[in-house]
Amino acid sequence: MARLCFTLVILALALLVSQGESQTCTSQTFENKNVYANCTDLPHLNAYLHWTYNSTDSTLAIAFIAPPPNPEGWVSWSINPESPTMISSQALLAFKNNDNITINTYNVSSYNPVEWGTKLLYDVWDLSAEESNGNIIIFAKWKFPEKIEKVNHVWQVGPGIVEGLPLKHAMNPENKDSKGILQLVGI
Repeated sequence: MARLCFTLVILALALLVSQGESQTCTSQTFENKNVYANCTDLPHLNAYLHWTYNSTDSTLAIAFIAPPPNPEGWVSWSINPESPTMISSQALLAFKNNDNITINTYNVSSYNPVEWGTKLLYDVWDLSAEESNGNIIIFAKWKFPEKIEKVNHVWQVGPGIVEGLPLKHAMNPENKDSKGILQLVGI
């Protein structure tokens, strides 16, 4: 009888753990009440992307969600017009600054953040960020050239900010593989 009770307790704990880990983008809501037509459970860094593409005016509205690796850490979501890599990414990067969330834009032109500019190749507006349940959420709208059908995107998390610049992210496989192609039309 004790063995049966032990087995039932283990099964109940396993069920609770699997339910806690099974959060998907479809179960997420936002304090600002934004709603998006699509969402994707990104395959790395416990990240999610909510998005709506309007092909009439070539605009993309996004909400990107990821947990920073520590309380001082940063999260980033980027579009890259050339390839799904870091270099040439047009990045939105958010981090906790005292009790506020700060969001910056970066034109990632090299591996050295000192060389990055802040002017992006695409117009971005309605840029904001918030913190919720250990995650940082980035909201933005992007304007793309007409008739664009897909974009390369890169997402990342890093350990912190020093002198206004992001520290280098980890080089684990999960970090290196945080990239892909976002199909905007025909899905």
